[in-house]
Amino acid sequence: MMQFLPAAQGILLKIVTAFIIFLIGLIIGKFAGMLVKKLLYELQIDQILETIGVKFFFSDAAGRVVSFLFYIAGIALALRQLGLEKIATIILIVFFSIILLVSLFLDATDMVRNFLLGIYMRKRFFRKKEISSEAVKGRILKVKYTGLKIMTREKDVLFVPYSALVK
Repeated sequence: MMQFLPAAQGILLKIVTAFIIFLIGLIIGKFAGMLVKKLLYELQIDQILETIGVKFFFSDAAGRVVSFLFYIAGIALALRQLGLEKIATIILIVFFSIILLVSLFLDATDMVRNFLLGIYMRKRFFRKKEISSEAVKGRILKVKYTGLKIMTREKDVLFVPYSALVK
């Protein structure tokens, strides 16, 4: 009975330490995410993207990604504290594999959509020299299968996918 107490105390100490590491990961992740979001918002990244026709809250998304990375790191460190490195490694591999597969799927669907729109819309822009839409205004430099290469009045060269031109 007396030999059991030190072993139980050691296990309890590991569990409490792992829980504290997990909580610290959550707290740091939340603050780091808010900091990245605030920094990108102050740099007006979302407004810059909106001027070229991209309606996506990049600062919010980047803040969430940073938070989740810290959360995952906290979970991995807590599992390591418990001596479960193999499980932590498997969890990280599965997590990043899922993220990679989802991003590849979304990218592929967007590329297929732009390609199909390009087959349909390419003839419209092939002979035009100028374009003026809600997304962008400028001179057409090149007509491609997935979008247009355009030079704006400010001499910026942009690639505009056909999906940004279609509402």
